[in-house]
This record gives sequence, C-alpha cells and structure tokens, in this order.
Amino acid sequence: MNNSSKGLCERFIKNGDKFYDIISRYDDIIAYVLNRDEGRSGNTARFIAPFLKAFGATDYGMYQYCKESLRIMPEAKRVMKYLTNTLPTFISTSSYEHNVMALCDTLDISINIVDRATVSMDSYDISRSEGRLIREMANQVTNLKLPRHEYELNVPMTLEADEIHMIEVCDEIFHNKIKDLEINELMRNMKVVGANEKAYSLLDIRKRTMIDLDGTAYIGGAMMDYQSMDLVRDGGGLSMAFNGSEFAVHGCNIAVLSRDCTVAAVLVQEFYNEGIEAVYELVRNWDREKLKNRECPDRYLMDAMLAANPHKLPEVYIVDKDNVKEIAKKSNGYRKKLFSQKNY
Repeated sequence: MNNSSKGLCERFIKNGDKFYDIISRYDDIIAYVLNRDEGRSGNTARFIAPFLKAFGATDYGMYQYCKESLRIMPEAKRVMKYLTNTLPTFISTSSYEHNVMALCDTLDISINIVDRATVSMDSYDISRSEGRLIREMANQVTNLKLPRHEYELNVPMTLEADEIHMIEVCDEIFHNKIKDLEINELMRNMKVVGANEKAYSLLDIRKRTMIDLDGTAYIGGAMMDYQSMDLVRDGGGLSMAFNGSEFAVHGCNIAVLSRDCTVAAVLVQEFYNEGIEAVYELVRNWDREKLKNRECPDRYLMDAMLAANPHKLPEVYIVDKDNVKEIAKKSNGYRKKLFSQKNY
C-alpha cells in the first residue's frame, strides 16, 4: 500500500514530498537515535497536521485524495476477507482515519477493527496570519538538506552537521513557534498511532481475546512495527515482516518479499492450524513442486498463491541472528523499490 501521509503532503503542501521526508526523518532521529523522553515514533502524523491545515486541507478533501490515490496489493481484498472469516483479525496503522475509511471501503472490512490516527481538520479555524506563519515554517523545512544516513537498530551513531541543523530548525518550530499558536490545539487533541500504541494495542487484544502471543500472527513492515513484532516473536508466535524495513526484519522470525499478498495468508493459515514449527518446516520446503503436492490446511489457498506467482515464488526466509542483517538489507531495498513505483 502507498504512504498516504506522504501523499497528502504532496497533494496539499508546496514541495510536500521533501517536506514529509524531512519531518519523518526528524521523527525517526528523536525517537530512535536521540531517545528523547518526549520522542516517540508516530509523531510524524501529528507534526504534519497543522501544515496540511494551513495549506487548505479539509476532511473531505483528504478523504477524496486518499480514496483516489489508494493503491493496494493484488488479492488484498480476498486475503483480508479470508483472514477475517478465519480468525480474529485486527489492524493498527499510523495512517489518518481519512485513509482508513477509503481502505475499509475498498477491502469491504469494518473500520471497527482498525486502530488509526484521528484528526478533524474542519473542527479548527486558522487565521490568515497564522496560516501565513505556518506556510513560512514549511518553507524553512523544505529548504533543509535531507540527511541520507540509514539508522541501524541499537547501533550508536554520530550525527553530522546537516542532521544537527535539521534538528535545531525542527525543534524551534515544534517546541517554540507552533506551541504559541492556536493551531497547536489541533496537535494536542489528535490521536496518533506509533510504536508504543501498536504494542499497547497488541497487549490489549491479547487480554480481550484471551489468545496468548504463541497463538498470535503479526504482519508488519514499518519501522514502528518493530516493538510489536519483537514481542510476538519472543512469545513464540508468527512475526512476519512483509516487504519489511530493516527495523521490522530485526523483529521478525519470517521475512517475505512479494508483490502478491496471498503468500501471507498461506503462512498464517499454516500457523493457525499447526503452529510456528510447521511454518518453519513449510519455509524450509519452499519449492514449487513440493508445494503442489504438499498436504496443507487449505489446498485452494495454496493453489491460488501458486497461480498468482507463475514464474517465481515469493521470497520467504526464516530469520535468525546469523542472517538477520543480510535479509534486513535485502528486504529494505525491495520495500524502497516497491514504494518508489506508481503501481505494483
């Protein structure tokens, strides 16, 4: 699926693609590199909200853009229908509710199973002078140089001059300038979903459903999925990095690289019926002829996956401490390639 938050910035904010990349990088640095007390992954959705408002975004306009620009992977609707009909299914996303509404309409699923970021643009007014100030701040951000360093999990790093300058400028904007504006009320009142919220949601679902982590399958790919995936993996469940970032792969026990999502349903079904060891055994025998003749919980689903990938099977790996760096790098590159394409 496309990055709807970045898309909204591109649609409404001048030079919005670079603006989003800078704000997202700032969010990553304060959360994962500086480890600030107030730092938390997921703040990007909060940081960009006043700028969307200042450039004229409305709730209806955001919904319409998300609906028109939504891209989903092949067979996503059928896979979601299969999963929701088979076992308790929940979604946690940092996307705004506007995008979630469009997604649920397209996939024909209930929005009640989705934990999402919420903000109401139409509930807040912004004066002309405030709007002008915020648009000027946006120009300050887009005039910054975008740092190119990749941040590795649990690896100390030294910030370079362009990164330090970016932090200083963004700190001034969010801790001083916007804090004194009326639009700050919008930021304070909105709900965001980051790494901590995803993990809390996972533990809450565990409590409500009385399904322990060894009976849980978690599919993620973003940096902020790491904490939840790490919990599920260590708890004996299926932690699947699907076209995952480097962070996500470090939290998984199964990594998948694929343009078709049917493979995810195949692996979840195997886990649901036989447990994590059966998934490992399936991956060890990930060969077209073996899969054609294999006894499996749902032959139709397996055949659908094989038919959807006639030339080459999806790449599926068991991830451990010996191969995690290699697979993380490969998966991250595959993910970037997919997200850079207009259609897939």
